[in-house]
Amino acid sequence: MKTVRFLKMAGAALAALLAVGMVQAQTQGVTDTEILLGSDQDLSGPVAVWGVPLKNGMEMAVEDINAAGGIHGRKLRLIVEDMAYDPKKAVLAVEKLLSRDRVFTVTASMGTVMTAATMPLVLKRGIAHVFPITPAEMFAIPFNRLKFAWFTPYYYDVRTSIKYLLESKKFTKVGVLYQDDDFGAEILKATQDQLQTAGMKPVSTASYKRGATDFSSQIARLKADGVELVVMATIVRETIGAMTAARNIGWKPAFLVSQAGYSVAIPALGKDVVDGLYAGVMTPIPYPDSPSPEVRDWLQRYKARFNQDGAVESAVGYSVLQTLALGLKNAGRDLTVDSFVAGLEQIRDYRNIFGSSPITLTPKDHLGARRSYVAQLKSGKWELLTKDLYYGE
Repeated sequence: MKTVRFLKMAGAALAALLAVGMVQAQTQGVTDTEILLGSDQDLSGPVAVWGVPLKNGMEMAVEDINAAGGIHGRKLRLIVEDMAYDPKKAVLAVEKLLSRDRVFTVTASMGTVMTAATMPLVLKRGIAHVFPITPAEMFAIPFNRLKFAWFTPYYYDVRTSIKYLLESKKFTKVGVLYQDDDFGAEILKATQDQLQTAGMKPVSTASYKRGATDFSSQIARLKADGVELVVMATIVRETIGAMTAARNIGWKPAFLVSQAGYSVAIPALGKDVVDGLYAGVMTPIPYPDSPSPEVRDWLQRYKARFNQDGAVESAVGYSVLQTLALGLKNAGRDLTVDSFVAGLEQIRDYRNIFGSSPITLTPKDHLGARRSYVAQLKSGKWELLTKDLYYGE
């Protein structure tokens, strides 16, 4: 009888071990030694000024994490596909990551429109869609247990910036220049809602198509309507183009962009044309004269690694991967999609070395941040005007 009981116990133990092994074997992108991550970036299109340094920052984070021993004995491996800021190419890139490369998670996908096209593919496969490079709140709201957002949404940072500027600069006529897509619609709504709380509404709006280079007609309309503050749903090239069009007709209103236009590329390319531009900020630009020794060390290592200066784009890439790694660490050695989700949901008030707004994730809320700074370009350098704020306070 003892022998029979022992054999039953041994059989049960073996079955349990086999079950664990089967679960591990079924976890796509995870082996005993490696965790495979996938990402799609603009490395050759109109937003490559964001995509290339962001990719560099992600790669640097992977190297730092692996040099420190990896995640519970596993090393990270990152595969990045170029989608050239094109939704169709983004779909093809993510399909490759999911089906051919069989990544564990898709992270840091770039762009609102592109990621809106690819996220359903990821979720359909039962894989976590983590920290896309877009502050659109649709990537956390409505809630889905597999989608996680890192950025303060455009809606929040634009409302926060407008509230600050209305109170401090006393603007009375606000207009909107917006891209004719989901990105532009979110910034237009944020402007309308914040103005409504102040008993105001936009005095003028003008839209443009993605990829536009001529903004003369839109700027002329905004000027004719007497706009004092132009809220822009623009990135780098469009921001400079719109402000150049205003300069060409001798018009000098105040301009505000969301996080999408907060970049060292703006003053580098726009020169004095863009001086005075306001921006919402989640991650402050890491300058060499930073008071933080960690930031100065990071900048030195980045320069040595990539032979170019680190900027906010590379800092964001680095920080997104570090936050993802924290979720992986919280998940433990038995890594599955479920344990990873639970690990991300344990992150509370996480602050990176760059001073980004804090990240908190819970089982009921996967929108990581809601706070932002307001910054302004002064003589070619972005200066923070505020602490991190929330428009509802």
